[in-house]
Amino acid sequence: TPPTMGLSPLNLRICSCKYIRILICFALILVANVSAIDEDDSESPTPSAKNPRKQKDSQRRERSREQWELVFKEIKDFRLKRVDNTDRNKGFFSQWKLLLDQPETVELDPETNMTTGQMEKAESATAMRQSRTTRRFEGFPSWDRILQEWSDDVQDYMERVEAENSEYPMSTHGTPYSQLTTTNSDTKVEKETKIEKPIVNSEPKAPKKKIKLPVPAPAKPGEALLPHTDLSDRSKRIWIVTTAALPWMTGTAVNPLLRAAYMTEGRSEKGGSVTLMLPWLERIQDQESVYGKDRVFASPEEQEQHIRTWLREKAKLPTASEELKIDWYTAWQNKIENSLYSMGDITASIPEEEVDICILEEPEHLNWYRAPGDSWTTKFKHVVGIIHTNYFVYAQEQPAAFVRAPGMRLLCSWMCRAHCHRVIKLSGTLGQFAPEKELVENVHGVRYSFLESGEAVRDRLEKDATNDPVFGAAAEPKVYFIGKMLWSKGLGSLMELLKYAEESAGTKVHVDMYGGGPDREAAEARADSLNVDMEFHGPIDHAELSFTHKLFINPSTSEVLCTTVAEALAMGKFVLVPSHPSNDFFAQFPNCLSYTNKEEFVGNLYYALTHSPEPLTEEDSYALSWGAATERLEAAASIPVDEANLMNEALSSKEAGIEISLPPFIEDTTGRKLVVNTLLRTRSRYRQFRSRLSQEIQQSNGM
Repeated sequence: TPPTMGLSPLNLRICSCKYIRILICFALILVANVSAIDEDDSESPTPSAKNPRKQKDSQRRERSREQWELVFKEIKDFRLKRVDNTDRNKGFFSQWKLLLDQPETVELDPETNMTTGQMEKAESATAMRQSRTTRRFEGFPSWDRILQEWSDDVQDYMERVEAENSEYPMSTHGTPYSQLTTTNSDTKVEKETKIEKPIVNSEPKAPKKKIKLPVPAPAKPGEALLPHTDLSDRSKRIWIVTTAALPWMTGTAVNPLLRAAYMTEGRSEKGGSVTLMLPWLERIQDQESVYGKDRVFASPEEQEQHIRTWLREKAKLPTASEELKIDWYTAWQNKIENSLYSMGDITASIPEEEVDICILEEPEHLNWYRAPGDSWTTKFKHVVGIIHTNYFVYAQEQPAAFVRAPGMRLLCSWMCRAHCHRVIKLSGTLGQFAPEKELVENVHGVRYSFLESGEAVRDRLEKDATNDPVFGAAAEPKVYFIGKMLWSKGLGSLMELLKYAEESAGTKVHVDMYGGGPDREAAEARADSLNVDMEFHGPIDHAELSFTHKLFINPSTSEVLCTTVAEALAMGKFVLVPSHPSNDFFAQFPNCLSYTNKEEFVGNLYYALTHSPEPLTEEDSYALSWGAATERLEAAASIPVDEANLMNEALSSKEAGIEISLPPFIEDTTGRKLVVNTLLRTRSRYRQFRSRLSQEIQQSNGM
């Protein structure tokens, strides 16, 4: 079967079937390589040959390159058919969700009080894998992948054996149910059984039916919303709490800042406001470790001034830099986890009169080590959690991963379910947290400076797309990667792919590597050993590469939603990425080239090197902007009235809830009331003590 380039029917429509002819050529290459191997194996080496194996490898490479030359000729002569801009409306940029494995129904189990998202039913794990229509890049063969495939095969076998031998279940060690239910011939056992039966109620209760809950979905234009969840209401007072702050240029610092800045538009006139709550590192050693020794702040006010300057000069948001409110909570750094954690109850410092809507950036991270106090859902009328990081993947790379990773998944699910009314996942690469509350939506954008660069590139391409010194079809190839130097970012995969392109197709390119990280030295050594042409540079602002390179390669499959890919597309560049759920949103854009195997990587690489990028249209530019991202957030975070009514009906049904039959600890009714009243008075006194202590701390300069 010819490779599908990782494109679903949706993507084939988007790209105007630009790869159909190339797909056939790829199939010919695979057939030619197989036949070449067979021919080489059938030939007997001549006695005069000094090294028959090297001779065979040389012949195989020559034949492969001959086939690649034919493919490259087809690719070079191909011209992309432009897509009619009238079809690229707002609805078009939501069709990427057709690639997701989203649940069709959400069910509540009354026996366990747990909710699960139900996909299309498949008979087994193998059938589930085969039923997937979207092909994904699975990397090069590895022991982890082989072991996972073996595990799936074993699971499939066990399920099939259980189904075929239902009369002899494995749980009873092969003993049929009929023998277990019949009475034993031993009269002594019969008497004991008869004595035990009256203790329990004779007739077992029938299992409760699972309750179907509404599947969360973004609000449609004009749809009625619950007023207290309407994020588009400019009179609402919104708090955005995150786990990082500038000058730490990480996603959880930059994206919440830009989100808060864009959401301030028009709120001051309506009486609303947006407050961004950031971590203040009170220990100097923490600031030096996170921000650098040359970026130490003496007070939160000094760091706040740095942030407002960045908004005004870098993000080009002068009005938001003045209107945005910034507040702080004290935090320390955990160097082992490289994370910042609060040193107190964050909710206690938020005024009661400003608790309309709260957006928790990384709700699981904010609540792992939470201080005692009011819960977020108690403090605010509506709480929205945005998941930035796939901590489950990181836990798999840490010691004792077989224990740590499942525990991390469960803990993240608990935190999101307990502290959020709505959970937004940035892409489909994340697992289930709270199916009755969660949905997938890209609520991130890129700052205006990247879009300005894209407009400038569009003007250059419209003047002379062929002879442009950087973006022209005949220009010298300029390829780069930008990101943290970590093996988890796919650095090893990129080297292997470039090596394959050189050996099989004779295509060797120079790649500039920008960024810093703990694995930089090891990556340089690996590139030298493979003889891959990579030049490693230090960290740099991505905007400085606006007019220096034509192609950005990002091989990472550990991201939730890669910001650098969106920035490169906004600047009008080609982007070469693996077919992965974290890249599904970007697959809508004509300059995004995805690959599912190494052959498609080579073909897409050559296409980008020999063609000019498609000029960025106004629709494409707006879809990548923070303005569109804010609209998507307002639709995803708000709860429609119809959804709320369906949820209330389901939870108020007779099947909802859990029945727990336990004997009372205190038989006497008067005694029970006495104990309950004592507990209530104790809780009331504790809350009064906590409130007075909080007031004294706020009024005391020493504290």
